[in-house]
Amino acid sequence: MITTTHVVTNALVALQRTGSASTVLSSSSAKWFVAGGLAPDVGLYVLSAGAAVYFPLARGMSFQESMQYAFDELFFNDRSWVAIHNTFHSPVVLAALAAAGKLSGKKGLMAFAGGCLLHTVMDIPVHHNDGPLLFFPFDWETRFDSPVSYYDADHFGKIVAPIDFAITILGGAAVIRSWLRSR
Repeated sequence: MITTTHVVTNALVALQRTGSASTVLSSSSAKWFVAGGLAPDVGLYVLSAGAAVYFPLARGMSFQESMQYAFDELFFNDRSWVAIHNTFHSPVVLAALAAAGKLSGKKGLMAFAGGCLLHTVMDIPVHHNDGPLLFFPFDWETRFDSPVSYYDADHFGKIVAPIDFAITILGGAAVIRSWLRSR
């Protein structure tokens, strides 16, 4: 799913739990939960931006060649890319973070781990062969190979992508409407 769908979905869940957008904005745990919708993808955005600049300048690759190399090669095989992308996607890491939050009494950490976990649970069924590593950092290869992809037309992407977009638009409108009502 696209990152905005994750953020909107997490905001909707936080909204359901707190009752109003103003409460989401004032609740530290709710803000951390929503941030958990964004966090798993931030590393990949940073790496992609770096690749978009580095490879054309240092290796003379076109933007398209750079992105193809980044997502066909580095995403799957470069240990730094794999680690950065999978740290906040890993159910193992997120369970450890949630446990640490519970044991230390840090509700924000538990909320953040829960938000990241919701992101991951939503990603797993809509990534054909590029979903989160399920047992990272203990296993650097096992992914759920879904028959569905949110972007790949060969795996129902033409059906899933509009649904993904609709969730973002309709969910975002619901969050904005709640925020406007609470003002």
